[in-house]
Amino acid sequence: MPPRRFKPIEECRDEIVDYVDELETGTDNNDPDQRQSKSTQRYKQDVRWFDHWLDEEGIESAFEIGPRDTNKLGRALSDQYNGTTPRYRWDRIHAMYDYFVSLEILDRNPLDRWNDQKSEKWGMTKNTEQSKRLEDGESYAVDADDVRAMEENVGRNRIRDQLLIRLLWHSAMRRGEASEVTIDMLDENAREITLPASITKNGKERVVAWQPNLDGLLHKWLHAGYRDDYLGGRNHDRLFVGERGAPLSPEAINEIVIRAADNAGINRKTYADANAAQPEDGSDPEPNRWLISSHNIRHGLGSYLVHNTEMGLYEVSRYLGHQSVDVTEQTYVEYDPRAGTDDAHEFTPE
Repeated sequence: MPPRRFKPIEECRDEIVDYVDELETGTDNNDPDQRQSKSTQRYKQDVRWFDHWLDEEGIESAFEIGPRDTNKLGRALSDQYNGTTPRYRWDRIHAMYDYFVSLEILDRNPLDRWNDQKSEKWGMTKNTEQSKRLEDGESYAVDADDVRAMEENVGRNRIRDQLLIRLLWHSAMRRGEASEVTIDMLDENAREITLPASITKNGKERVVAWQPNLDGLLHKWLHAGYRDDYLGGRNHDRLFVGERGAPLSPEAINEIVIRAADNAGINRKTYADANAAQPEDGSDPEPNRWLISSHNIRHGLGSYLVHNTEMGLYEVSRYLGHQSVDVTEQTYVEYDPRAGTDDAHEFTPE
């Protein structure tokens, strides 16, 4: 079946075109406080899908949907997509309706009726598919022991790969962010890296840090000739360099982590995704997705900061570069009906 084609934005419903105009107005890649173009593009794709869905349902205006329609919307997203796509698409459509409410075009957001139930009702989740394939005793979040095991089992590029794994563990950078880090982003005295808005997923500048036990590896890489040897006469300012002198790609970063975890005996292939080779005999494809990849290191640090430190949710959210504290809470915090109760006994006014 060929992929369905959605209408260009300019041919969508007037109210959707107006919302996209608002998104475009608030988009500026040079302003860390504005939405970045890659984020706006994702919103546009989601509302184009929604306009197409309205056509299929015979709903003339986005302002006309009611509870039964939004229930069908949730089912449609769950039926058509896997992984995290239904949840993120629902959330972006929900954001559009919040915009309509802010203009007082609507009294309330029609998706609110089901918003708190979307995980249970349609299985919408921000958990990756790997996290659903865990066996007894396995965790999606790696811990310090796992990181040490990976460091001890890197390949022949020992200094570079150990530095990379430990820096990911300290900073929680995404692999795409780590790939883009340049030397001038580092403040070695402060042990900090300033990630500009142009390379972060949420389009906002943030500052990440490393611990003193990374200093030795970083010094060897930057100041003892290791990085220069990899460059082989090339001239670029990326922190991480491949064997042929080019900047280390996000895919190569991921492979380094996967290989180190596999060498350490803590990794395995879990399931076959859409890129898996399809056997000619029609049997199920062999699994090609690994339990541990670079994202597991990021998730591991997030879990550690939330559950093992006094760092607040707001601070963890900003450090990880999440769009909002809600993302951090939904990812790392289990619901607790007594949350805050004990503190209330002590701190509420008499």
